[in-house]
Amino acid sequence: MTSGSGSTASTSTPALRLGVGGAVLAFVMLCAVWLFQPPYRPTDEASHLAYARELSHGRLPTIDSPISDDGDARLARLLRSRDAVHRTIWTANHPPLYYALAAVPLRIAEATGHPIRGLAAARLLSVGLSALGLVVLAWTVLQVVPGRPQLAVAATGLTALLPSFINVSAVVYNDSLAFLTSTCALAASVALVVRGPSATRLAAVTAAVGLAALTRASGLLVAGVAGLAVFLAVWRAGQGTVRRRLLRACGWVSALVLALVAAAGWFYLRNRMLYGDLTGSAALLERFGRVPHGGVLELLGAPGFWRSQQQRLWGVTTLLPGSGGRLSRQLWLLGLVPLAGLLVAGIRWLRRLPDGGWRPDPGRTVAVALCLPLLGLLELSLTQFVSQGGGAHVRYLFPGLVAVGLAAAVGLAALPGGRWGLPTMAMLAAMSLANLWVRWRYLGIIGGTAKSSLLLVVVPLLLLGLGLQAFALWRLRPGAAPPLPEHRVRRDGTGREMSVNTSRQPLTPGSRRVGPG
Repeated sequence: MTSGSGSTASTSTPALRLGVGGAVLAFVMLCAVWLFQPPYRPTDEASHLAYARELSHGRLPTIDSPISDDGDARLARLLRSRDAVHRTIWTANHPPLYYALAAVPLRIAEATGHPIRGLAAARLLSVGLSALGLVVLAWTVLQVVPGRPQLAVAATGLTALLPSFINVSAVVYNDSLAFLTSTCALAASVALVVRGPSATRLAAVTAAVGLAALTRASGLLVAGVAGLAVFLAVWRAGQGTVRRRLLRACGWVSALVLALVAAAGWFYLRNRMLYGDLTGSAALLERFGRVPHGGVLELLGAPGFWRSQQQRLWGVTTLLPGSGGRLSRQLWLLGLVPLAGLLVAGIRWLRRLPDGGWRPDPGRTVAVALCLPLLGLLELSLTQFVSQGGGAHVRYLFPGLVAVGLAAAVGLAALPGGRWGLPTMAMLAAMSLANLWVRWRYLGIIGGTAKSSLLLVVVPLLLLGLGLQAFALWRLRPGAAPPLPEHRVRRDGTGREMSVNTSRQPLTPGSRRVGPG
């Protein structure tokens, strides 16, 4: 979880781990309500499950493959109520990695005669993948701002309690793995830019990008950002003529591209052959009779389009029918609070510039710049999909949640009391209450013992998670503990990489400031 090692991090690391652990605990508890969710309630879940079941039998389906109930009476009843186009595995245009993972619990459940238990296990798998992604998100933020571990806790907590993220992560959708693999690719890219290029770091970027591309088509956008990171990292660390540096950087990028094509190219070529395009989206839009909604620029310039996205991002009623209300439709206004903080932070920074104030480290500036283009590319992709007639599913932006979480954390930290984490805790408390309120209403609809389970199990552990985050935010406030050591890569006279500790904290006896990278 730290960006380096040493005694300077000893007082910060335990609080950091507690804070991130508290965020993950709160996330898992709010996802737990899906244990009481009737099977196949989300429209797409049956198709995703059928894809995984086909893989469990060694078959790779197409969008025309029929959904088999495999002895599941509930699924059979659901299929009888659907039209023909919704009785097939229309999600088969997605790469197979997530479904290969979900196939394991589904095959075990099928073999033991309990298909519904396989569904529950697959949902838990999705929760676990998103929870692991939150840990990687914290690590990524820590690489960008190692001197502010408080921001890593805040970014993780704010992302973990995002209502749409909770709702989607707790069903059998591939978005949980897409979030994990894309965040891993971004983390590896950030480490490459901040610490400098090496064969090990290039291998990490390549592996993560390959997994992201094998999960969703958004992984191709992640690959583009990772390729830019590789080029910039190698270029900055290069020596010699411009031509030599350019050839070396292009060589590293070419290695990444070749590995990506070898890992995932076969599936996208299959889509091209079967459906006419790499993602298969055009065939699906035609299949479901979708009509264009206007041009991309037209949508981007429409305030209603952006407001709709914010409402979906904060949509605690997503996939929870009948549990909403007037208040839940206005929760997106909470997003204006960190936005106001970002404006305050920007004004403060601009005021310090003439006085020679804080100047960002170039490597970490590039790292932050990588997070923003990824979110921008995802937004453009979503807008194009909507313009062609597709749905404005905000979950398509989840691979870019690092930028969202970090921006929100920086904004809240800039508000009055931000040093102590007070605005962040107020936001976390508001988000928790909103999630609990809507889930309470929903559990009242489906009945049973769900409400008592929510009160006896979920709420106490949720409060524990919030308490751990509050403690970490207070303990990690600026100036309360030595910052985590920062490491930058430099080269000595022989060209060998040297990892330099640039922390302002004094080194303890027996530690060294410069050592081999």
